[in-house]
Amino acid sequence: MSRGIYVALSGAVAQENALDTVASNVANAASPGYQRLRPVFREALSKANAADRNLHYAATTRIALDTSQGTVRATGRPLDVALPQGVYLAASTPRGERYTRAGALSIDVNGGLQTTSGAAVLNDAGEPIKVKRDGSEVRIDPDGSVKQGNDTLGKLKLVQFERPDALTPEGGSMLASSAAGAMTPAANPKLDVGAVEESNASPMVAMTEMMTASRTFEAFQKVLDQFSDIDRKLLTTVPSAVE
Repeated sequence: MSRGIYVALSGAVAQENALDTVASNVANAASPGYQRLRPVFREALSKANAADRNLHYAATTRIALDTSQGTVRATGRPLDVALPQGVYLAASTPRGERYTRAGALSIDVNGGLQTTSGAAVLNDAGEPIKVKRDGSEVRIDPDGSVKQGNDTLGKLKLVQFERPDALTPEGGSMLASSAAGAMTPAANPKLDVGAVEESNASPMVAMTEMMTASRTFEAFQKVLDQFSDIDRKLLTTVPSAVE
């Protein structure tokens, strides 16, 4: 079998990973706070033996986040907040503490402050924020304080990461911090209250990337088919060696 088939196969696998990330970007182009995904590729030089030393393979090293800020849209809602660049809101999920830039918050039926995905918003002590069920208005101040009437119910847990691009996406705008390095409280963040940050994944760019990845994947498939045809012809037309 030709060794070149493995090079083409590695390229096809890398483009399949690219298609997965682009599909996520397309699906979340309208999701507030979503940060687009970028596959990070590297070229690997074969070290198997001397005959392979000139073969280069494609590999997906990791999926990185594009942490650039999306467009901020005014809403006028007192529970909507747009976060400063590099700052994330902490929330509690069944999988543990997670982070998001989706600042369109609401109050659930039990009086808990929640994200758009239904995760409980945490205060700076790591506890869910609860409101009083007396009908009075709940608002968020620019410093992250959650207030109801004259009472302060807590302060949003806002954090920063040493490597925010290494946060792990878990669907939609929710992120995990397994490989993001040190986490620290955000220093004196100033929130834009009454506004939300839109997704930074442009639908037009995402569709263009999807077309490019699809065509590249198809090109690798054709190369694989050609290698398969060559191997089949060799097996059927070249006489076997006779001992």
